[in-house]
Amino acid sequence: MQFLGKGAVALVSMAVLAAGAQAQTVLIANEPGPNRGVRAEAVEFIGQQFAERSGGSLRVDQNWGGAVFKINAALTSISTGVADLGLIIGAYAESEFPELAMGDLPFRDTDPWVMMMAMNDMFKNNAQIQQRLDDMSLVYIAPFATSQGMLGCKGKDVRSAADIRGTKTRYAGSFGDIFSNLGGNMIDMSIYEAAQGIETGLLECTLTYPYFAVATKLDDMLDSITPMSFNGSSSLATFMNKFTFDSLSPEEQEIVTGMSVEVIDFYSERLFEADEKAWVTMREEKNIPIHELGPDDYEAFDAAAQPMIDRWKANATANGYDADALLAELEAKIAEYTAIKETQGYPWERN
Repeated sequence: MQFLGKGAVALVSMAVLAAGAQAQTVLIANEPGPNRGVRAEAVEFIGQQFAERSGGSLRVDQNWGGAVFKINAALTSISTGVADLGLIIGAYAESEFPELAMGDLPFRDTDPWVMMMAMNDMFKNNAQIQQRLDDMSLVYIAPFATSQGMLGCKGKDVRSAADIRGTKTRYAGSFGDIFSNLGGNMIDMSIYEAAQGIETGLLECTLTYPYFAVATKLDDMLDSITPMSFNGSSSLATFMNKFTFDSLSPEEQEIVTGMSVEVIDFYSERLFEADEKAWVTMREEKNIPIHELGPDDYEAFDAAAQPMIDRWKANATANGYDADALLAELEAKIAEYTAIKETQGYPWERN
């Protein structure tokens, strides 16, 4: 549902359909990725749940591959009503949206479920974040996170942090900064172009994710893999335009804001299953060598990440936050959900 506001181009997304006497709200949604893979399943799950829980009064018109707007324009496009809802990635809005970008800060040994639950808790319960969302005309729906990353290489072995120096490596999120500060020869290229970059030699290494490497056949070209024991990118979340949200009935609003944990569990279970299968394929079927890094390497990564952390703190401060307090709150949430995972297991394992 679009509105003329803040210079946005109004699109018509309210349709009254002649199915009985019920009015149906058609929500225009934008997704930067393709209609395949486990996150695409979760995106479709959101739309399906909107329809089922509303008894058909809400329907999502899902657009894939950035058909409505490109990902670097997502924050402006959703807040001004170019689309009703869609994904925003904090890496593309670091200065304007530090509370989302903090999900890309490097946290050791933190898995996607923990990161999503921690970020979800912050966006649901931090009053200052809630006010900032209102100011940006956004309503939070649900978070996403990638798997813990791995460095896939061809013609190059990365056995230590020192091996990054001079390596032709794809610039990717927080690791782009880290690898750059370690002397990597950084190439600006999307993850969807990485397989071609490896094949042609433009890249020697690329940060990627287990299930994605197998799904795109990138693993067929790899000579080695170096797992990265940090959280994956966790600055992804689906938001709705606030004018659209305010036009919904109270019951519909509750549906929109009330399913984030179910989305997290739905997505996490499928992500972990896909990753596990991918590791079996790469380790046991294709026998790709795996290089594990040591404590000294992670100390080097931590040092290389400090300028990025300092930049994030400056952005958070510029937007009115006590940066150290906000980071400490997120770290406490990560510890809380890590403890839940370790003592209770994941939700889908408890029954």
